[in-house]
Amino acid sequence: MNPNEQKLINSLKQHAMDHHPTLRPHSFYEDKFEVSLFYVEDHAELLLTVRALVHLAMRTIDPELSLDTISERNEKYYVRHLLAIANRLMPKGEEALMDHLNLYYREEGLGIKRGKDQK
Repeated sequence: MNPNEQKLINSLKQHAMDHHPTLRPHSFYEDKFEVSLFYVEDHAELLLTVRALVHLAMRTIDPELSLDTISERNEKYYVRHLLAIANRLMPKGEEALMDHLNLYYREEGLGIKRGKDQK
């Protein structure tokens, strides 16, 4: 085993428990995964999340659309709420793994070979 391979293995072992994976194998559907960091406090928050998604999607399709004054007044809150959810869903554990693999590829010279006409 070359030194870079050993360095990668040691780094992965050392950081294996630093991050929690975002996706886990689903307990019921064998060929599917479940998102482990998506959570809501209650049904009201789940309904708020769905309402925010629908409202912002409809506004994206038709910016002139005004569903009602309550939705329009809460639009900034909807955006903040969905950004918070998106942040929780980002695969932080997987990002760390990819950082270690990318470092290994650079050290081994296994990166993408670019031609003269590509930057």
